[in-house]
Amino acid sequence: MNSKLFKTSSLLLAGMIVFSACGEDEVIIYGDVVGTWNLSALTGTYERKVVSGSGIEHSADAYLLVASWDDAAGFAAATGGDAAVVTGATNQTLAGWVAGDNAPGFPRTNVLDAASLAALGIVMKGVFDDAPSKDKPGTYKITGTYPSIRLNTETCTPYLTVPQINDQGDYTLNFDTGVITLAPATDLDQVLPPFPDGKFTVDGDAGSMTIDFLDRDSHSSRYSEVMAAWSEADDRVISGISQLPVNTAGGFFTTPDDPGAGEDLSSSAYIASSALAAWGGYLTWYAFNINAETAVKVGDVKNPLTDLDGDGTITPVDMIVYMHADNLAGGGTVSTFGIPYAMLVDSSDPTAPAPVNDSATDFALAGLATASGGKMKYTILNGLCIPVDETIDFKSGWTSAD
Repeated sequence: MNSKLFKTSSLLLAGMIVFSACGEDEVIIYGDVVGTWNLSALTGTYERKVVSGSGIEHSADAYLLVASWDDAAGFAAATGGDAAVVTGATNQTLAGWVAGDNAPGFPRTNVLDAASLAALGIVMKGVFDDAPSKDKPGTYKITGTYPSIRLNTETCTPYLTVPQINDQGDYTLNFDTGVITLAPATDLDQVLPPFPDGKFTVDGDAGSMTIDFLDRDSHSSRYSEVMAAWSEADDRVISGISQLPVNTAGGFFTTPDDPGAGEDLSSSAYIASSALAAWGGYLTWYAFNINAETAVKVGDVKNPLTDLDGDGTITPVDMIVYMHADNLAGGGTVSTFGIPYAMLVDSSDPTAPAPVNDSATDFALAGLATASGGKMKYTILNGLCIPVDETIDFKSGWTSAD
């Protein structure tokens, strides 16, 4: 579009000199910003920091993401055990967060160009009316749809949605500093936050405008930069996690930075760790039994497990040495969960005990009679809701519709 500030041709200017007594051009205070604009690009950098404290919903000293063994109830029924005890003993903590940590999945940056906006159904129109005088603000209306990260509060599962926006309020511009302020109407539900220190650029000839601002009205300390009061019930953001990436080759829970991670998240998978290398890297039934037995024997008041390998710490390696000695002595001892030590540790070489790798198959209840092992499958049954302080750094591009 042509610049509203400098659109007068030399011919018209000459005519104005001749006929200046007939009238004056309307003064446009906010220049090329005045008009109708369509959103053409949007980048949002989301920061979420974990918080805890009195009066905060879902607050905890530590936020632990726990997975439960798929066969816990079946094992308890088959062995006559207490289902709650078996579940508690076999539950595994996959990850944990405390106050001050980044919330799971954050920070994250979403970059949307015109094609991406269209694909997601994000359409936004901004109408910026001029200020009535230099000492008054202009008014704006923003309508259409916008991206939002919401939370299923029953499952603590986050999801992207594209709700409606129908905002209006006042704005001011400072062309010398490039600062834009936004003051949403207070008598209406608004999507856009207030801000006193946004940045803008406008090119009337190119028909382009940018508006950048920091959304901080959901941050329990920084809110004071943009509004007078904090409402814990209305302003707090709750983040959530109920699924994790899964390594496509190994079928185990992993992290987003794993090159082998699949695109889809899942609540069910194997558990793997470098500490489980002796069992193919997986948490198997035999690996679990040795680790569980380690904890039991360390707490044995009469005959506690000691540092048998002399490395200065008591670990499952010491338990393997203990089991090996029992095997060589013909002790016939079984683990707390009923697996003979002789099944868990190969003692065929008296000088080299070796944990039995049972990762070639999956655990099956049918194998209990023969003390068979296998990889244990786990499921995140309960998602984790985590209260956070949130800021969003928005950078938006607009194209003139005039």
